[in-house]
Formats: sequence, C-alpha cells, structure tokens
Amino acid sequence: MKDKTKINLDKVKELKNKHTGLENKYKLVSELMDSIPDVIYFKDTQGRLIMVNQAHAKGLGLKPEGVVGKTDFDIFPKERAEKMAKDDMYVITTGKPMIDKIERATRADGIDNYVSTTKIPRYDNKGRVIGLIGITRDITHRIQFEHLREEKALISKKLEVLEELNKMKSEFVSVVSHEMRTPLAIIKDIIMLLIDGIVGPIKEKQKELLMKAKDNIARLNHIIEELLDISRIESGKIKMHYSLINLNDLLMDSSAFFKKLAEEKGIDLGYNLPRSQINIFIDAERINQVIANLINNAIKFTEQNGKINVEVKIFETKVRVGIIDTGIGITKQDLPKIFNKFVQLSTRSQAERKGIGLGLSIAKELVEKNGGEIWVESELGVGSKFYFTLHRFYTDKVLSKDIRDEINNLLEKNIPVYLINLLVINYTEFKKRLNIEPRELFEDLRAVIEETFKRFCYAGRKELQIILQDYKEGELGILFSKAKEEESAKFCNLVKDRIKKYFTKNRLENVFINLGVLSYPSKFHAIITQQILANVSIKKICIGSEIRRFPRIPYRIDIEVLIPENKVESCRTVDISEGGVCFENGCRLKTDAQIQTKLKFPKEKEPVSIRARVAWIKNINIEELPKGSAKYRLGLEFINLKNRDKKIISKFIKSISHQNSINS
Repeated sequence: MKDKTKINLDKVKELKNKHTGLENKYKLVSELMDSIPDVIYFKDTQGRLIMVNQAHAKGLGLKPEGVVGKTDFDIFPKERAEKMAKDDMYVITTGKPMIDKIERATRADGIDNYVSTTKIPRYDNKGRVIGLIGITRDITHRIQFEHLREEKALISKKLEVLEELNKMKSEFVSVVSHEMRTPLAIIKDIIMLLIDGIVGPIKEKQKELLMKAKDNIARLNHIIEELLDISRIESGKIKMHYSLINLNDLLMDSSAFFKKLAEEKGIDLGYNLPRSQINIFIDAERINQVIANLINNAIKFTEQNGKINVEVKIFETKVRVGIIDTGIGITKQDLPKIFNKFVQLSTRSQAERKGIGLGLSIAKELVEKNGGEIWVESELGVGSKFYFTLHRFYTDKVLSKDIRDEINNLLEKNIPVYLINLLVINYTEFKKRLNIEPRELFEDLRAVIEETFKRFCYAGRKELQIILQDYKEGELGILFSKAKEEESAKFCNLVKDRIKKYFTKNRLENVFINLGVLSYPSKFHAIITQQILANVSIKKICIGSEIRRFPRIPYRIDIEVLIPENKVESCRTVDISEGGVCFENGCRLKTDAQIQTKLKFPKEKEPVSIRARVAWIKNINIEELPKGSAKYRLGLEFINLKNRDKKIISKFIKSISHQNSINS
C-alpha cells in the first residue's frame, strides 16, 4: 500500500513539475510575444485571429483581447483584406510557407509604410493544417536606406560623368586658349607695325580705328588669360610660388599705377596701411593679381568724385586687406553668387559687361590657395567692401632684404626652411617680474639657443643664424634650414626645455612656454594643388604669464550669438581657441561688428558670456541650400576677456588638446 501511495505521489510530483515547466515555457513565449516590436498573430483556417501580441494590438489602437475573433475584413480596407486573405488561403491550402513578402501598406492610423510579412502553416498532432502563424515587420527605414543607396549610386555615376565632362571642358578651354594666343600675338604685331607707320604712312582716322583694334586685342588677351587660369585651377595644375614678402611693399609697388587710373576718372584712391611692416608667406604674383582685380573693379563701378580706400589690418594670426568703395553697390540677391564663375551682375549696364565674369571667381580661388578667406559686403547705391585674409609670419618687425632673399632662394630650390620665432607675450607686464635687465635677458636667451644649437648640430650645418633680435619688444627670430621636420621639432623642444630651466634657475616662476607650428603650404592645399613650390614652417616659442596667440582646435560646442535687432541665433562652433571662435550661420554679419556671444562649455553650469568682434567671413557654397539662401562661416576674436572666462576657456582648450593627443 505504501509503495502504491509513493508511486501516486511521484506521478503527482512529475505532473506538477511538467505543468510548472509548461507554465514557464508559456511565460517565456508570452514575454517574447509582448516584448518583440514585430507584429505576431495566430489565425485559424477561417482567417479569424485567435491570438495576437501587444505590437499587433497597439498598431490597431486596441487591447489584444479586443482583436481576438476578428478577421482582416473587420480591421483593414476591403482591397487590402482581400489580398491578405488570398495569402492566408495559399498557406493553409498548400501547406507551404510565404517568406519575407515585401509590400507597401497603410497602417491603421493612415500612415503609409513598407512591411515584410512571413506566414507559416500551423499543424495539429495528426499533421493537419489548422491555421497559420504570421509575423509582419516594418521595414520602411530599410527600404528608404536602399532607395538612398540606389540614388547615391546614380548620383555618383552622374557626378563621374560631370567630372569627366568638366575635365574635358577645362582641357578644351586650355587648348583653345593656347591656340588663340599665337594668332592674336601676330595680329597685335601687325597692328603695331601699322600704327608706328613702319609699313607706310596712315591717316589719323585709320590710326584711331587701329588703336581700337589694339585695345580689343588686349581685352581678348585678358579673357584668354582668365580662361587659362580657371582651367589650371579646376585641373589642379596651377603653380604656386611662395616667398616671404612685405605686404606693405607689395601694395605700394602698384599704388602709383592705380592712383593714376583712379585720377583719370576723378576718383580719390587712398591707402591706409599700418606703420609696422607685415611679413607674410604668399605667392606674391597671384595675390597681386587678386589686388589688381579688386581695385580695378572698384574703379570701374565707382562714379566720378567717388572714393576708394585700400586698408590693411593686422590680427592675431591673420592679415586682412580691404578694398572699400563708394560705388554703385551690389544687390542683395547678387551677393551670394558674386564669386561664382561666369556671373554678370544685374546692376551692370550692357556697356560695362566687358568681361566674362571670371575675375572674382579666380580671386577667390587664389586667396583660398594662399590659405585665406574672401568675402564682400555691399549696399545698392552706397558702395561695396571687399575683404580677404592671409596668414602672417609671426612678427611685425622688418626683416632685412638680405635675409628675405636668402629665405626665398632656399624656397626656390625647395629646401626646407624653419623660422623659429621666440616671442614674449605681454612683454610690458612680463618685464616687471624680471630681476635682470631686458637686454641681459635676451643676451642670456640667445646664449641658451646658441649652446643648444652647438650640441644639436651635425656635419654640414652652418652656424646658427639669428635673423631678428629686439629686446625692447621681446622678440628673437632664428633661421633653421636644411633639416628634416623631426630635427627641427626636436631642436625647438630642446630650446623650450632649456629656456624653462633658465627661468627656474633665475627664480622666475609660473612662466608659460608654448610651442606652435604653422606650415606653408598647409596639408590641405598641398593635396589639391600638387605643384605648390614652397617648403617652410614657422615655429613659435611663446613665453609669458599669459598667451594671446593660439592655434585653433576643431571642436563643436553650442554658441548663442546676439545679432542686430536683438535677435538670438543658436548654432555650433567649428573650432575654438583661447583668442577666438569660428562658427557657421545663415545670418550675415558685418566685418568688425562687435557682438555678444554665449558659449556653453560641457563642464560649466552656466554659459560663458563673451564680447567678440567679427574678424573674417567666408561664404559657404552648399548646393542643397534653398534658392536665394546662403550660409556663412565667421571668425570671431574675443574682446576684453575677463580673467575668470580666460581660465575657463584655457582649461577647456587644454582638456580637448589632451584628449586629441590621446586619441591620435
């Protein structure tokens, strides 16, 4: 009897465990059904829903129990329900599954989408089909992605064709322009022979007509040169010859010619140049071409008794040239396309439209290839302001002609040149902390550098060349050539470390020594223009308790800009430094305008409010922008930074610089 009781208890226990196991399995299936975002449903052979998951019911705006017992005809429009019923009958009658059927559908809420549906037959214990199990997945994003991929492939093909056509066009323009040069030169020579009377005397009326022909040949030659320039730029074959020049000298060399040209039209042309000389690395011939184009345009579109001013302003790392006139101005709708190729402005009369609309486009390309930006501000009937920027060598001092010639000779031979510029920042304040005379300090610094050089030098190295020493202004310049990049970097770091030891030895604490590098040409321009003939790096060793000249670091943070009429524009920065910030915006601001900004730094609770000045503007060409709209990149320089704000910005810059060095 006990054995039978034991057996019965074991069976009960076994059944209980089996039931618990089934409950657990059902619970797992139920959790899967309710958690999965796909629509899952069970139907009988009549198409009635006998079980659905939460996703299915939610899509219909019902509870699962409210869906059970319904058919597709109770839920969807007749046409769609018929299609679904047809698929159901196929699966039920044939016993074959329908896998991943993709179709466009309309949800119960009226939104169109794409779905993938799989239906498999459901069998009883005897193998008879008693219904089906269906799974429907929303694949709208997948389909959209595939469409985008197809469109991208199509666009890429079209771009390849356009690129090839553009290349063929550039080659055609180049060949035709070259071929036109020779016959034009011959025609010009023949006309000059006639004008000079070498082949016989001519009448005054004939001479007048020949002079007009000569002028038009000159104009045609100018057009040919523009076409050749644009074809060289487009094909990446334009040659850039960098040299160290003085910008003031470059501008004054052509000033007499342009003043005479302006005088003939009754226009007052003036030059407002800084007293300090400006050493910059540029292709002097190409920048001269830009200046000539802008001044010629200003003279052409300024009426008698008008004024034109050529100004130069020096910023922390840039020089800005401005050509400002009181001419006819440019309409608001023409401003965004002013630097586009083959653009003729609507403000010009037919008589004034003598060119082919390439001058400003070429000027833009040449400025950008010299590492600068170009932009325009104008008002119809008031005048125009054309500005462009260039990088500058970090000194305001005049380098002797011999030094400049030596540097340029090295560059012409493509020999690497390193200009090491030691600069004491906030020199007036820094001198107050010294316990020695400034002259003695600079003699000591020179001795430190020369001693470092002797230890560092190798066979074939010439003696160290000091190209600039100014203890009154706190600056010392060194020419370091015929070396590899790693060698110059190692030398600069050694100099920096030994100067630091010098200040420690002389009990001058908290001295900040910074090493920055600026190369000509930049890596970006070297990629797009393979024939840039220059190989120079400027290394700045900055000494001081406060540093005011800083490299910009690419980084995106939120910025609010208070623009005229008290409007607030919210945007993101492109890069940031301790001296300024760059951001992109659809609102055009005026050059030198002072504006209020708010920067939101990640670890600061409140935004930092800073006053800044618009230093430069760059028009961004984006094809996707709506017609008539524009986007600009603006460079701001901070004004009168508070000590608290300086510390916040400095701390932030150091943190992202450190993070960048770890990532690299």
